[in-house]
This record gives sequence, structure tokens and C-alpha cells, in this order.
Amino acid sequence: MRIALIIYIICFLCFPSIGQNRLHISTNIDSAKIGEPIELTVKLDYSADIGSVNWPDFKEDSTIGGDFEIWGVGEINKKSQVDANDASLSIVQTLKVVSFNSGYIPFMPLAVILDEDTIESNALLLNIAEIKVDTTQGFNDIKSVMSDPLTFWEQFTYWIGNNWWWVAIASLGIVILLFILFRRKPKPVQLDTPVSLYDKYTELLNSLLERELWSNQKVKEHYVELTDLIRSYYFERYGVSTFEKTTNEIVTITDSINIDKETSYAVIQVFKISEYVKFAKKIPSDFEILQHNQTIKQLLEVTQPVETKEDSDT
Repeated sequence: MRIALIIYIICFLCFPSIGQNRLHISTNIDSAKIGEPIELTVKLDYSADIGSVNWPDFKEDSTIGGDFEIWGVGEINKKSQVDANDASLSIVQTLKVVSFNSGYIPFMPLAVILDEDTIESNALLLNIAEIKVDTTQGFNDIKSVMSDPLTFWEQFTYWIGNNWWWVAIASLGIVILLFILFRRKPKPVQLDTPVSLYDKYTELLNSLLERELWSNQKVKEHYVELTDLIRSYYFERYGVSTFEKTTNEIVTITDSINIDKETSYAVIQVFKISEYVKFAKKIPSDFEILQHNQTIKQLLEVTQPVETKEDSDT
């Protein structure tokens, strides 16, 4: 089979296309090494009477001639020639081809269509030689290891010069972070000091009196809040539930408290006047209201726990 192929190629080499139309291929070298580029020239000479030429579309990385790869595609050059007898045209294109097989590698004919006829080129036989490698020799480094001629400081300044914007951004970020950390110092935790019962209700009473509801025609609201304050104080001070008690029951509770009779009587009067105001039976004067307010202050004074008195004295 190989002998027949060689004979076929020799025939093409010896007997190229006959006639005025001729497609010819040639190379710059007859032998090359595996992977070595070969310059291939494709030339077509044809009569000016030919109407159309279907020239091959050669592309890189495609296969040509049976076992060759195209690595480069040149421009298509067209020429015309006129003599006394006839006019002819020619097309020339140069390709770079390569083969990765060794031995005598045939380059099969190329074909071009002229009008409706197909014309083939000659064939080539190229000698592709292997690259011999001496496997008995050891591997050597391409270059010996060299020490860096630059000092550490020179390398650092060179790096800063090429990356100064990153250094600037990082420095700005550190400054902002430090500013935030030192500006937002944690506030010292303030422990809530226990408030005595006396201080708690004294503050509530003072808050009520500062509003002076009676001066704004809100006498009823003032007495409701004032008596509610006493009921809440009785509950926390003596553990007696008073919010669901009637006024008479509150009077009984007040009588049972260990306070002087004068203060007890004054507190009972506050509850009774509150009932009158609630049902619009009486509106006390400003003087009476101020007396009732003072009575509740006196109640808080005389009923505060003994421990609270000692603590306040110290």
C-alpha cells in the first residue's frame, strides 16, 4: 500500500496538470523536523475565459494535505498576464504548515473548481525527521540560581513606589479606625442605687403638686391621683390591698396605722373630701387643697421606715 502511494505521488510529480489551467504546490524545503514550520506556496494559472474560481478557504488550526496542520495563512495575490496569443490570470497564496509524524510524509493534492470543472494540484513527498534526544544524559538547569542583588530596604522602597495607593488607603483606614475607637469610649456603667420607699413616693407627690391641676379647674383629677397615691403607698408600706377598698375601709386602715391621731384624722379628711369632689358635692378652696397636700407629706414623713431615717441621718 505504501509503495503504491509513493508511485502515485511520483506520477503527480512527473506529470503535472496538462493544459493552460494549472494548479501547482511547492515548499521552500524538502525535509524538516517534527513540528518545524514549512512554507507551502499554492499557485493557480488559468485562462481569462474562466468565469468563476472556487478558491479553498484555508484556516489556521485546520488540516491540509492529509496529515499537515495549518499554522499560518497568507494573503491571496492575483495577477494577470497578456501576450500576443492569449490572456491568463494567476492566484498565489502562501501557507505555513507543520507535521508531527516522522518519515516520508506525502502531501496529498489540493483541488480548485474552475466554473464547473475540478482541477487538482501535484502531490509532494516530504521527509519529516525525528528530534533525537540523548536520554542517557542528566537534566541540567537552564540557568544557575542567582541571588537577589537588591537589599531588603531597596526591595521595600521599590514595592512602596509601585503600590503607594494601597499604602495610602490602608493608612487612612487605620486612622479612621483609631479615631472611632478612641472617640467612642464605653461609658462607665452606673449602678442603680436603691431608692427608699419614702423617696419614691415623695418624688411622686412632688411631681403631682408641680402640675397644680386644681389651678386649671381639674380639682377632681387632682384628688383622684392624690388618693390613688395613698392607696399605692399603703400597699407597698403595709402590704394591704387598697385599690378595691371603699373610702370607709380606707378610713379603718388609716385608724389602724401607728401614727398620731392628728395626722390620722387629717388623712381621713382627705379621703372624705375626695368623695365629695368625686360626686360634685363640694369643691374645696385652694387653701384646703394646699392643707390636704401638706397632710399627705406629713403622712409620708411619720410612716417612713426607721432604717430609712437612720440612713438619711448618716
